[in-house]
Amino acid sequence: MNDRPLSRPWFRAKGFALFAKLVSSHNGNTRSRSIPGDVKRILVLSPVLRGDYLVTTPLIAALKQARPNAQIAVLVKKSGQELAETDPNVDRVILYRSLPGWFASIRDIFIYHPDVVVLPKGHPAFTESLLMAVSRARFRVGLSHPHHDPLLTHSVAHDWEYEHRTVAYVRLLKPFGVDPATVSRRLHIGTLPDVEHWAERIRAPLEGNPLFSINLSASRESRMWTLDMWRKLISNLAKDRPDSAFIVLGMPSERPQCEALASEFESVSTIPTLSLMEAVAITARTDMLITVDTGIVQAAAARGVPMVVLYNGDHEVYLRFAPESVPHRAVLAPRNEPVASIKADEVSREVIHLLAELESH
Repeated sequence: MNDRPLSRPWFRAKGFALFAKLVSSHNGNTRSRSIPGDVKRILVLSPVLRGDYLVTTPLIAALKQARPNAQIAVLVKKSGQELAETDPNVDRVILYRSLPGWFASIRDIFIYHPDVVVLPKGHPAFTESLLMAVSRARFRVGLSHPHHDPLLTHSVAHDWEYEHRTVAYVRLLKPFGVDPATVSRRLHIGTLPDVEHWAERIRAPLEGNPLFSINLSASRESRMWTLDMWRKLISNLAKDRPDSAFIVLGMPSERPQCEALASEFESVSTIPTLSLMEAVAITARTDMLITVDTGIVQAAAARGVPMVVLYNGDHEVYLRFAPESVPHRAVLAPRNEPVASIKADEVSREVIHLLAELESH
């Protein structure tokens, strides 16, 4: 690749080349070998957002099945720690820390000394590649990338831009002798008994047929919907299904909007939640989730909740992160437009169609 000298891509390429030299002495004849059945420690590098972590769970579950005697560790950010610690397929959680704590992450990986490192990312960050380089792992499995391939003993072809992330990730099972086509891509999420009992108590007195959960929160401005549109959506659905009810959820910053909707509509309740685990426990007890594109999409999919999701004008995001293995509808904003450009009538129409589909089965 002909990057301009001294540019950021140029330094990135030089860094990757240096890492490749650091690990070259460990490559030996491992590039052409399948991962042996007697490996003891596998590390999955997943320092990503919570929703992105959940999309790796089919890979993690399949690794556990393919190598049942191996310990499966994951490297995660603080935001994903609870998800990893409740994942039944994860044996050990290593915390990814930003500087200055980043060196503690290197220490923890060095001490763990994995036999295999798996990096499920098509465009790995410089720091992630360094973690792989210093792991001392005999086998390093990752999705193919021109700069990153020299670091890998097993480079796996993929289509990072246009295929669903679960499809790309289960391709990483090939070096383990597993046919990706045979692997379930259903997402997994653990549960916390105290949170589940709390959600059951919250749900018990609520009546509605159907009972909708609505999530107002989004991680980016381009994914936010306006309060007025939420208001119109609820009004539309209440007219079509007078017996319906709604639970509105949001981050603490969205509490005023949640409470405004609850005060305006008799059929609307709002529940303050302090974590993703609480929000998804409530959502799992409703008939359908209506939400903008954010981490709760993947969490609710893991709990089998049907949903209607609003996406901004980056339509490839839907291709890569569509709700996996659950009935759903996607409402996409026009190309290059934010979610705020979506009309309430478009969303209510998709909700009604999905309801009809669910009730016909």
